[in-house]
Amino acid sequence: MSVFFIASKLFAIFFNPLWQLILLISAAMLAQLFKLRALSALFLSMGFILALLYSFLPLSEGLLRQLENYASPPSQAALAEAKGIIVLGGFTGDSTVSASRGAPQLNRHAERFVTAVSLHQQFPDKPVWFSGFSGQLTQEGWSEDVTTARLLADLQLTDTAFHFEKESKNTAQNAQFTYQRIQPEVSDKWILVTSASHMKRAHHAFQKAGWRNLILMPVDYQTMRTGSEIKLSPTHSFGLMQIFFHEIFGMLAYYLTGRI
Repeated sequence: MSVFFIASKLFAIFFNPLWQLILLISAAMLAQLFKLRALSALFLSMGFILALLYSFLPLSEGLLRQLENYASPPSQAALAEAKGIIVLGGFTGDSTVSASRGAPQLNRHAERFVTAVSLHQQFPDKPVWFSGFSGQLTQEGWSEDVTTARLLADLQLTDTAFHFEKESKNTAQNAQFTYQRIQPEVSDKWILVTSASHMKRAHHAFQKAGWRNLILMPVDYQTMRTGSEIKLSPTHSFGLMQIFFHEIFGMLAYYLTGRI
């Protein structure tokens, strides 16, 4: 397990807006304990302002929309030219629940899997590669490839078009390991399926790994293409902010470590 992977999981706490507020409140309480009232007031004010900013949809939607608009869905003609399809993992649910119940689980990124099945039905002769083993520090329960295979079996999709890259634990490894397994020609076109918010980082990581002529297939949209509502929606807005922070910090970390 790489140091980078461990560090990415440890720093993930800062991607979560709720944890950001908890840390600020904790810092304010600690400052108060040491009678640093001005510092305590500063931390509390920062927490209050961030809570308000994060809770209103225009900010969270506007920021995430910039990522989701990175690529537009390809035409049918473009899809038909592809040699095959690569689907990034991250769409399976709780692995321990799946193993305990003997039933595969999907999460909010399930559209990646649904799109893969849809593309297979449209182009049954194209190979479909599912890339991903696990995003956990210590894998427990069913890995992503096991869950995906069970989902396909439940849908009676057991033909040889489906393939699995079973080692990767992050996007950079998705790109590297699938490249090693497939060994594409420079002129080959491959469809890359992942969430719209994740597509920019995934695209750059795949290019860094040597992929060329990728046909980007963004799915799992969370925002409208244009426009937004001005309303207070803390639960929804905090979720959008978490996705945005995850991708922005992810791209920064990938850039600093040469992964994009």
